[in-house]
Amino acid sequence: MKVTVNLEDEEFAETALSVSEIMLRKRYTFPHIITRLNGRLVEREKRGTTLVSNGDDLEIYHLISGG
Repeated sequence: MKVTVNLEDEEFAETALSVSEIMLRKRYTFPHIITRLNGRLVEREKRGTTLVSNGDDLEIYHLISGG
């Protein structure tokens, strides 16, 4: 399947993966992350069951603060 992850085209052999599976493959491990699939917020608790399919747009944001 072909999906866009943070404005980058990505290709996966599977026809569907969960948001969590893609995060693991892309090595997003920071504890404070926001995810959006096709413009809609995906809550942390639902990342393992929310499937990403061909043509979808996934955004993954690290929340970082500083001063």
